[in-house]
Amino acid sequence: MRRKKELKRVLGQDYDDFTVWKSMKWIGPFKIDSLLDNCLDEWHPWPPEANAVYLVSQKAWKTRPTGDCIPLYVGSNTGRSPRFRTRVGDLIADMFGFFAHSSGGQSLYNHCKQERINPKQLYIGWAGCSCMRCAENLLYDYLEPKLNKVRPSRCLDH
Repeated sequence: MRRKKELKRVLGQDYDDFTVWKSMKWIGPFKIDSLLDNCLDEWHPWPPEANAVYLVSQKAWKTRPTGDCIPLYVGSNTGRSPRFRTRVGDLIADMFGFFAHSSGGQSLYNHCKQERINPKQLYIGWAGCSCMRCAENLLYDYLEPKLNKVRPSRCLDH
């Protein structure tokens, strides 16, 4: 309890962001090419159904993403429904030009086309979180992803 009070004193208004960041357990990054190649392998980790955020980047990262990975797009569910895995699927389909639902995937497709990058060469990872809105906003602020056109919606609870 003393450590928590001390952290709150030292971090002040950044304490909540710190606790959200610390609680995020990243899975990946996976090169999109590798993710697709291993889609039938039982050992390969899959995104959770809910309560998570994803990041697409141009380079891989270790442990947690930083600006060095060239963050391109961060996202999560648009609502509270358990559709995170479906959302990642829509994102990947749209990255390859099969436009369905993801404005982020379409932005990534256009970026890859303009920069002459095959979408298979990008990286994706995800992290479970207690509040996807808070986590998505934290990632947006901290990583400044290049292709997010609009700031993610703010959390109404925190």
